Amino acid sequence: MPSIFRRALGPDFDRLQPELQRRFSLSSRDNLAELGTGVMTSMKRGRLAAVPVAIAGRSRRLELPGAATDVRFDLANYAYLDGFGRETFLYSRRFRFPARVARFDDTMIYSESRTTIVNYLGSHQDIAAELRLSVTDDGGLRMQGGSQRIYLGRVKLALPGALAARAEVIERWDEAANRFTISVEIDSAAGSLFAYRGWFTVNEVPMVPQDIPAGLRPDRERRGD
Repeated sequence: MPSIFRRALGPDFDRLQPELQRRFSLSSRDNLAELGTGVMTSMKRGRLAAVPVAIAGRSRRLELPGAATDVRFDLANYAYLDGFGRETFLYSRRFRFPARVARFDDTMIYSESRTTIVNYLGSHQDIAAELRLSVTDDGGLRMQGGSQRIYLGRVKLALPGALAARAEVIERWDEAANRFTISVEIDSAAGSLFAYRGWFTVNEVPMVPQDIPAGLRPDRERRGD
């Protein structure tokens, strides 16, 4: 089964830089994990970020880091089939501040009905957002947020445009430094939520989906893609 990113991009996948093609080819059949470390050189958070934190926050592995510079972080990517048999890409981050570690996890699936990736945030998948993928002129991967919804128990609520977040994530390969770069900007019609940029390196390690470390897969899975 191809990766969810190859399915979402179609022929454009081959326009990605080779290092990005390898990174985002990961699927459940590969029996690999991608483990990385890096530095967020700049991190910012707006006052409005308190809204999503109130919805989820630390107890749901959905912490928005505060303003800081040169923050070391770890990332881990795993591919597996979720409880509904969907190819799933898990993206786990740990931002290492002096006094604490902030965790931010999300899981992505390819939605047949929406013909794009749906990103579920946090350990209970309380927030879901469409991701529209494209390739930058220099072969980077751009992910932009689309329609969004929140789950309150079994109730699903679509977020109107005035409340929805506008997101853009770009990953590139820095050939001169031999590492990946990332930039994230999240805002809304009412103002900034958070942003960060930095760099990281990644190693592939053998790992079957059954051996994904405990506490990383979502505690709850949503079928409403």
